[in-house]
Amino acid sequence: MSNRISLTFAVFSSALLFAACVADLGDAPGAHHGVGGENAFGEGGSTGGGNGGTTGSGTGGSGSGGMQGTAGRVGTGAGGSAAGGNTQGTGGRAAGGMTGTGGRGTGGTPGAGVGGSGVGGSGAGGRGTGGSGMGGAQGGGMCNWNGGPNTTGGQLTCYWLGQPNVKGGGCPAFKTFCGYCGSETGNNNGQFCPSGIVDTVPNTFTGNFFAAFPIGTFGQGTFCGMCVQITFQGKSVIATVIDECATCPESGHLDLSLPAAAALGLTGNTGTANGVSWHAVSCPASGSNTNIVAFFNAGSSQQIYFQNVVFPVAKAVAGGRTASQSFGFWDFGTTVGGQQVTLTDTLGHVITGTIPTSSGGSINAQFPMVCQ
Repeated sequence: MSNRISLTFAVFSSALLFAACVADLGDAPGAHHGVGGENAFGEGGSTGGGNGGTTGSGTGGSGSGGMQGTAGRVGTGAGGSAAGGNTQGTGGRAAGGMTGTGGRGTGGTPGAGVGGSGVGGSGAGGRGTGGSGMGGAQGGGMCNWNGGPNTTGGQLTCYWLGQPNVKGGGCPAFKTFCGYCGSETGNNNGQFCPSGIVDTVPNTFTGNFFAAFPIGTFGQGTFCGMCVQITFQGKSVIATVIDECATCPESGHLDLSLPAAAALGLTGNTGTANGVSWHAVSCPASGSNTNIVAFFNAGSSQQIYFQNVVFPVAKAVAGGRTASQSFGFWDFGTTVGGQQVTLTDTLGHVITGTIPTSSGGSINAQFPMVCQ
């Protein structure tokens, strides 16, 4: 009799099959800015859709076993597609099944994914456990840059390209200290924050939301390309630092482009706004071109501005030379067009790309959007 019971117990103790799913995770109007791009001789990857795992099914044990267990539901993620493992879970015993664990998958770069949830079977049968997703770093969304520039009691004034009125240096019209070429239409009509001016600047992830940084803490362009999140009276915007402000009164002062300032409520004859908070963040890399762009100062690949960056460049090495930073650009001392370049950002990320042979081309590389 005891042998029959043992045989029956063995037959009804077969393993449950289930799958785990994974998904990636008043400055008055006037020129008060520094000279842009002087010539030292004489400026969440695109998000992939993550595919969660398919729904697994488990059959509860018989006898005292529970009803059917359902494995993890499909997870959705902003990251690259990744397949969860197909690890077998051990099904329910008659006296209450052991929990089966679904396979874990590693999400592709980029994106932070949401793992599928598993619903266990009722009764004493085995339960299915849904997989958890781990997204890649790039494209996972903006992050705060701990230790980067910030203030809780700063100031804002409005700023447009015609104020410093710097032109040339490889740009057909306006050129900022960080080497960004811009264009402008309209006039200010004597206002501090005019609505009749439209500025356009390429090679940023924040469009026409840009800012000028105070010269006293700018370090000759140390923060060129940095993104800052600015908050004023409950409203918040993200802007890219493309210029320096030579006469900004304090280190916590920012000059903000007209559309960005308007989004915070500064319009018309609004002068200086006090009580502003801002801090450094990763730039929200997105769009058709998420790689770093190399813009040549005055057309020469000896002096290069690196734009369209997630974080500012802190070190640049190409052609066996470590470049120095002067006036917002990196000076290699020799032409480096077409050569490999190694860049280090202000957080210590290191990447390798290729300098284009003509100004304004991609280096086919980008810093990871990971704050430390």
